[in-house]
Amino acid sequence: MEERNASDPSGHRRRLLELDKDALADEVIRTWDTLAGSEAELGELRVTVERLEVEIAKMRGRRGISSTKIEMANRIEELEKEISILSVGTGDEELAHLREREEALLTALLDLEREFTASQNV
Repeated sequence: MEERNASDPSGHRRRLLELDKDALADEVIRTWDTLAGSEAELGELRVTVERLEVEIAKMRGRRGISSTKIEMANRIEELEKEISILSVGTGDEELAHLREREEALLTALLDLEREFTASQNV
């Protein structure tokens, strides 16, 4: 008897043993209903957490695209300065190479802009 009390410090077992069959059945059904409600709530919380994780990933992606756009714009600006400085005293070949680099960066920037716009519509 002491073993039972030691394994049931809250007295639930003793209380359940004192119930008649109908009261015990009602208690079991209430407990199952409570458990089912808790499981359903937990499932809803998991869905909410997954949705929030997706939103966080989208936000991080947008932030990454934005910072890359800023970095690309700065690189293009630096390249334009180089081109204007070099156009005064250099040959056409080097200038053409710098113009190609500028065009590649502008194309990449436009691609990022399209990707960013697409991510905003999702």
